[in-house]
Amino acid sequence: MKENVGKEDQLIRSIVGPGLMVLGYFALRKYQNRLGGIASIVTGTLLAESAITRVCPVNEFFGIDTREKKKSPVQKINHKIKEALA
Repeated sequence: MKENVGKEDQLIRSIVGPGLMVLGYFALRKYQNRLGGIASIVTGTLLAESAITRVCPVNEFFGIDTREKKKSPVQKINHKIKEALA
């Protein structure tokens, strides 16, 4: 798979992921909500993993790419030519 997670998305995932893992840990520790705690830990782990690898299978499935798309020099020249002719 190719990278499809941008810088801002990566930052959000790297904060929310561990936060969910800690929240899930405390939910399991107090035995209040076992299913919710496990779900929170699993979701947080997946978010943290996608922040580290910059690959998100859910984004891939839906065709989402949050990386910045940089134009090549040829594309920039073609764009300027089109602007000049218009």
